[in-house]
Amino acid sequence: MNVVKPLFKYLFFSFFCLLSVLEVQAQEKADSSYKSILDDSTKMQYNESSVILETDQDVFYGRTSQKHPSTSLHGIQVYQSLFLNNSYSQDLGNFLTSRGRVVPVTPSTIGARYGYTVFDDFALTPDSVKYLDTRSPYTQLDYTQGSKGQQRMYVIHSRNITSRWNVTAMIRRMASKKLLGRVYKTDRQDENWGFGLSTRYYSKNARYQVLGTITTMSHKQNDSGGILPDSTDQSNDDLYQYQLEPVRLYGVVSKDKRVYVRLYQQVSLKKDSLIQLFNQLDFNSRQNTYDDTSTATSTLFFPSTLDTTSVYMKSEYLQGEIKLGVKGTKKKFFYALYYKGRYFHYLLPRSNYTDKEGLNNIFGGELNVALVKSLHAGVKMEQAPKSSEFFTEVSLSHKLFDIRYQQFQYSPTFQEQQFYSQLYAWSNDFNNIKLGQLSAVVNLKVGALSVSPSLKWMQWSNYVYFNEAALPVQHGSDLNIITSTLDIAMNKKFWIIQNAVQLNNSSNEAIVRIPTVFNQTRLLVQGHLFKKATFMQFGVDVFFRSEWLGNNYMPVSQTFHLGQSTTTFNQLNAYTLADVFLNMQIKTVRVFVKMAYVNQGMGSSGYMVTPYYSGMSRTFEFGINWQFFD
Repeated sequence: MNVVKPLFKYLFFSFFCLLSVLEVQAQEKADSSYKSILDDSTKMQYNESSVILETDQDVFYGRTSQKHPSTSLHGIQVYQSLFLNNSYSQDLGNFLTSRGRVVPVTPSTIGARYGYTVFDDFALTPDSVKYLDTRSPYTQLDYTQGSKGQQRMYVIHSRNITSRWNVTAMIRRMASKKLLGRVYKTDRQDENWGFGLSTRYYSKNARYQVLGTITTMSHKQNDSGGILPDSTDQSNDDLYQYQLEPVRLYGVVSKDKRVYVRLYQQVSLKKDSLIQLFNQLDFNSRQNTYDDTSTATSTLFFPSTLDTTSVYMKSEYLQGEIKLGVKGTKKKFFYALYYKGRYFHYLLPRSNYTDKEGLNNIFGGELNVALVKSLHAGVKMEQAPKSSEFFTEVSLSHKLFDIRYQQFQYSPTFQEQQFYSQLYAWSNDFNNIKLGQLSAVVNLKVGALSVSPSLKWMQWSNYVYFNEAALPVQHGSDLNIITSTLDIAMNKKFWIIQNAVQLNNSSNEAIVRIPTVFNQTRLLVQGHLFKKATFMQFGVDVFFRSEWLGNNYMPVSQTFHLGQSTTTFNQLNAYTLADVFLNMQIKTVRVFVKMAYVNQGMGSSGYMVTPYYSGMSRTFEFGINWQFFD
């Protein structure tokens, strides 16, 4: 496992050296896809239209609509929101800290699953990779800085070696300083490094295509255990002294290290796309650790029965998967039939548990048919016969609506089944989890007004959750969760109003606790200045979350679990956050400045996003995104 990281660093460094000395030969004549980058004098004008972005899913489904790097100002000021895509998360009150979904989410796959998801939002995964096709070298620099020590930096460089072969490199660094339990001004809370290499090649007639990527993530978090209330603290309103508040853990470190590799190939047997053979190879290596050698502070967080000089946890996982099959597409339909073989190896090096190792054989297929213009019906299926797991989806979609029904039967994650540390340990033999999910969304537009109501109903059986003791438990009875959302937007030339309100209901608050209401509002005024040399937006973002009995965080197992209803500090009051921002664009440069939580002190001096973890106080932030197209 440890050999992969230094090898990748060597390959990444070698690749950058190659790019710095490489002189690309004259490009072949631009095809029809790039006619838009010629001006009236037939001189090549490089801009966002000269760069095409595609994912491996675009290639798989034969999507021909071209996407380009965004030059929009919309949302550039949002880089650490907890409410994205109508999905609310909770973290530990600081940038890059452990994050968990409040409303349970459906699994991304059946078969073996590792678990350990609290740092997923910060990982570079193959599914998120965008493959580029450029007519000239393309570079993107993205930098964001906050006054409380939040920092994010991306560097992406891409170029075509030939007109049909592209190579892209990316490096990312993110970091945050402590807001709680800070001893020195420079004390680091979290640090994240990510690297990525990707390449794409297609033949002259595009009958053969190959895409490959390798990405890594190394995340380090200095856990604080949250605020330690003293005898004078009676409620959360007494816990907003931020860096002056004592915490329950010092010198405690959690780490998450990942390596992902993917290679995808497809070939058309005929000139059209009716019969295509494809295969996809995936490999990933995961390692999670927790290290606490200071029992002097540990006893303030863990039970007093702790009788060890240290608490250490290490979990490792290896997975390799091959997916191969046949697919095809015509104007009115798409089909695919495939087999997936997934090898997995889960181990807990410090324990006496037997490693979990094996092979999942999964068979699947999908069909999508255009019934009439803009109306599509689809079905997807996967089944793993040996483990009795399956997934089925039936969908009906139109430009005005989308209706989907999904049914799952899947195994719990390895983290839920087996875990070891000196303090907490378990070995469970849980039954497969069953889930039925119905979702529907309607998209209406009248002039400048857009309205999108949506509804999602989930029914779980054998649901696995972490109880008040931070231990995994399986709930045998049915559990129903309903979320309904209403998105409204008014988009005029000089101003924009957007609002999304979400209502949530859980049939069993003892198992799943969800705030009843989330609301996100954005007001924007925009226009050109200085003879249209500059485009600017001035706006306000307002977020509201209703009160709820929050989920606690257990750093040893890196999980969120139910909070104790009898503890006052687990009762989280409703809160409202207001951010004021200014976005500006000058040619290919986009800049934002923002004052986050500008309403601090107006009714409350703080808020709790997770029990014992106060949300970030008023913060000044700025960022710049600069794209180079030649």
